[in-house]
This record gives sequence, C-alpha cells and structure tokens, in this order.
Amino acid sequence: MTKLVKAVVKGFKGIGKELMVKFSGNTLIVGRSGSGKTSLMEALALLMQSRGEEWIVLEGNLLVIHEPTDMVYGLNPNETITIGVHYEVDNDGEGLGRSLGVNINKGSIIGYHYSFRLSDYWVRQEIYLNDELIAVVEKVGNSGVVTHPVSTKLCIAPTHVMSEDAFMACDGEQTRMAYALAFILRNMLKNKFYYLGEGRTCWWKRDYETTVDLPMNSVGSDGQYTVHQLSVIETRPEYEEVYNEVLNLIRDLGVEGIKAGFTEPKRISGYVKIGNKWVPMYHAGLKFKALLPIIVQLVLTPPGSVLMIDSVDLGLTVEELETVIDIVDRIARKVGYQVIMSSKTAPRRGPVSIVYI
Repeated sequence: MTKLVKAVVKGFKGIGKELMVKFSGNTLIVGRSGSGKTSLMEALALLMQSRGEEWIVLEGNLLVIHEPTDMVYGLNPNETITIGVHYEVDNDGEGLGRSLGVNINKGSIIGYHYSFRLSDYWVRQEIYLNDELIAVVEKVGNSGVVTHPVSTKLCIAPTHVMSEDAFMACDGEQTRMAYALAFILRNMLKNKFYYLGEGRTCWWKRDYETTVDLPMNSVGSDGQYTVHQLSVIETRPEYEEVYNEVLNLIRDLGVEGIKAGFTEPKRISGYVKIGNKWVPMYHAGLKFKALLPIIVQLVLTPPGSVLMIDSVDLGLTVEELETVIDIVDRIARKVGYQVIMSSKTAPRRGPVSIVYI
C-alpha cells in the first residue's frame, strides 16, 4: 500500500508560514481551532483532485472553492501557495517504474511540490526521490524552463499538476528521471485518495434519486452519497465481512443499526437505530450525522489508499473520540489503507500516531 509520509503547505487559507507535517502510519493531527488543521487537509485534497489536470481544479470531487482568492492566505493574490506531498512507492509504483525502464524500489519516497501565484499565474514544481531534489521547473511568462539540475527549456509551460507533462524538456534526456517520477506518482495514486470534511454532516438531505452517477469508492466530501453507498454496501457480498465488523464495533457509540430503504419508487432514505427505535438519519443529531458518513467510507475505501477525515471529533465526547479512533484504526488495518484524521483534542489513549500543530 502507498502511504503519505510527509506534507508541506504554505500560504493556503489559514496557513501563512510553511507548515511541515510527518505522518507515521495512521495519524491524528491535533490542534486548537484556527491552527490550520482544516487548511492542511483541504490543501492536500485540492492537490489530489487536480492530479493530472492542466491547472489547479477549484471545484472537484473532493473540495469546492468558489473564489480563487479564497484559497490564499490573507486573500492576497500576490502570495505564493505551496502544496507538497511525499508518498511511499507501493507495488503499483514499482511496476510503473519498470514499464519506463526506471528502477524505483518499493518503499522509496517520491516527493512533489507545487507552488503557484494567482496574480500572474506563476508556477514552480519540484520533484524529489528519497528527499533528494531531482528537478525544478518554473513557468516564465508563457514558457517553461528547467532550473535544476540543468538549465534548459521545457516543451510547454509547467502548469500541469502532478503530471509528467510538466517535466518534459525539449531535450527529453535532461529530465528523464523527473518525468518518470511524475508519471509514477500520478498513476500510482489513481483512485487512492479519499477525503471527508466537516461538511459531511449534510444528512438532512435525506432523499436522493437512486439513478445518480455514484462515485465508485466514496461518499463524497460532503457525504451526499452516503445513503446510496450504504444501499450498495448492503447488497454486495464483497463488503459483507468488513461491514458486519463495523456494525458490531459502533454499538459502543449507541448505534444499534443502520440501513437504507426505499421511501417511494426510485427514492431512498437512510435510517439509524438508536435506543431500540429506527429513526430517519436527519433526526439523529450531530454526533450521528457526522459519524455515519465515516462509517460508510471506512467500508468503501479500497486497500492501498489514503483516507483523510477532518474534524473526526465532531459531535463526540472525549470517550467517544477514543472509541471512534480505535474503530477507524482497526478497520483501516484490517482492509489495508492509511487514515489521517484531525481533532481539536487528543484522546487519552489510542493506537494511532499523534502530531500536534
């Protein structure tokens, strides 16, 4: 499985000075309100939903930013935003390297930093292998240049996000390794990043047309597909084992059962059993509205992925937070994916690594 081992963010939303966070397996980021937890997670979601695109994608399947200046610290378009990620190479990445004739061993770390400025659409990209800087490319006017390890021209301006196209020098041999690393990273991370933000609590939208085009492994950043995905989980045998284990574990949180059911032809609603009574999910209260999308996403997330959950403590007591973190960690380890969460408070105990910011 691939793992996110380090992130670097500067100038994005509430993060002014550079913030560098290292992750060790399943991790809980802890900080007070306004410390930058959500900004950090949204920056990573923004980068991942822009992966392979020609420019930063503001309205995507993970995150929606309505105004470009809303993502800049202090709303200043002259500020430079930097978003960097360092991922561990998995079996897929190793195979992708072999397809290019490049020997990248499983467990190696590919780092990628994307810096940009809204005022003049300046862009700089850096790519690393095991913390060694391999190449730097920069947009100059409408053209692009390589500034490290050599000085040469690019075939196109390097605005493409996490894409080998941004490292394509006119003399291809000059940036062959950088091109290969970007290709590996882009393809290795396909369908391997999922994000749940604070907006997942929109359970009051109780009914949806069942004919919507569902994402394969995600309830969506705002949890809008939770009821539909729950109905999928309940009818597919490949989810049965993990789903039953989750149902057993959440009894400690007062959830006696969850289900999706039809209210009328082609319309479906979610229900939760609390205190031996079935109630519509939009009656369930903040704790359950915030928790249920997490439960469904835990089952849906495929092996080898990275799942980020912002404000995992939403609506929870300290005791409940400890229980939820234990559940998340247990299911993630069982299926085989990495979970990174954020919370204003730290649990008194727990199996995950804790990073304070």
